[in-house]
Amino acid sequence: MPNPQKIAHYVEDNAQRIVETLCDLIAFPSIVMSDPSKAGPGERDCHLYLEERLRKIGMETDLWEPDGPALYEKYAGRPGAHKGRTFEGRPNLGGVLRGTGGGRSIMLTGHIDVVPPGPMEHWRTDPFKPEIIDGFVHGRGAVDMKGGVACMLMAVELLKELGVSLAGDVVFTTVVDEEIGGMGSLAMVDRGFRADAGIMTEPTANRIAPLCHGILWGRIIIDGIGGHAELTPNAWYAGGPVDAIQLCRQMLDGIDILNRRWQFDPRKNHPLMDLPNQIIVTQINAGEHPSSMAGRAEIIIDAQYLPGEKDEFGLGGHVKREIEEHVAHICQADPYLRKHPARVEWILDADCAEVPADHPFIGAFQHAVSTASLSPELSGFGAHSDIGLPTTLGQTPTVNFGPGDPSQAHQPNERVSIEDLVACTKAIAIAVHEWSGRRVS
Repeated sequence: MPNPQKIAHYVEDNAQRIVETLCDLIAFPSIVMSDPSKAGPGERDCHLYLEERLRKIGMETDLWEPDGPALYEKYAGRPGAHKGRTFEGRPNLGGVLRGTGGGRSIMLTGHIDVVPPGPMEHWRTDPFKPEIIDGFVHGRGAVDMKGGVACMLMAVELLKELGVSLAGDVVFTTVVDEEIGGMGSLAMVDRGFRADAGIMTEPTANRIAPLCHGILWGRIIIDGIGGHAELTPNAWYAGGPVDAIQLCRQMLDGIDILNRRWQFDPRKNHPLMDLPNQIIVTQINAGEHPSSMAGRAEIIIDAQYLPGEKDEFGLGGHVKREIEEHVAHICQADPYLRKHPARVEWILDADCAEVPADHPFIGAFQHAVSTASLSPELSGFGAHSDIGLPTTLGQTPTVNFGPGDPSQAHQPNERVSIEDLVACTKAIAIAVHEWSGRRVS
């Protein structure tokens, strides 16, 4: 059986193939649609390409379109379940490479959907025509997260070419829908894909991240009273108008106060996370006419929570109530809002997970990344990822680990270095070899 150093050298010798695989994946415009009932233009084709690659190395494959309504009925109120999802034309893909028996299994998992590229004037290259520039692969999904998918695919292919015999199974899964809530991962776990440990190749700059945030998307709705913006107003209790934009300022100030409290709240901080949990205002929608006071406003928020804050359903119910109570307190400070309080509507609740540092896979993976000349230090993944679903529901302790600077995700001119891709592929290949290659007594 090849030793880890031979595996590392073989990966280095095949760096160009890793790059070519990523370029192939980027060329599929597998864009997630804002309407979750519609398929992105390249989702199916991307998965057909991957399925063919898996079959060539002897994997048993499963390409299927989940039944969204049935899945929602089964898991309503649980992580990953979102109403209105359909999967026609947007299948998931699973594959299993059977081991010889008696070994520990490993799952390599990721998503192939990407966010829209946004205004094209911000791009220096075509987002779906990958280019190699100064040692970087450019294109939409290079970092989030087709780079990671290319690495995990090539890690298995190269181990097969080296003749590595694995005692445990290698499970390969790629899903859609991650960028709008994770129902693709829920469908994958429901399908029965699981293993003794898992690697989700989200971009972490090749750091092991056994922890991610849960996220809440919410809409704070403020009802004012419309009226002519240029005329002397009546008092609010005499018919208005009441400027909803002015009320937004009060609400935004109140959100800042809660963020300052969270900064020093031990429940909102974790030693592996760089920042405390935050409520981030990502959109404001207000106003009806240039010369009218806004009669209504909406503030869209993205709020984070940690695994220790999860409610009895594995979601962010406790944090929802905390935010709702704070919004109610803000309203008490204003006579109009006391009578007409703002309300919160929740759009999304995406769960989180943490694999304990003393789990056997963590030590084994740290040894593998060290062998690949990477840092074994653990870190937190500041954004949300889907590790909660395989970890909690699928009983597959799963960590984030993938190539690329996470700050590049969702940005124009997304790029990942070839050096990162090669290092990630080495680490995954060595981890699979060491975790699944030996029989367990």
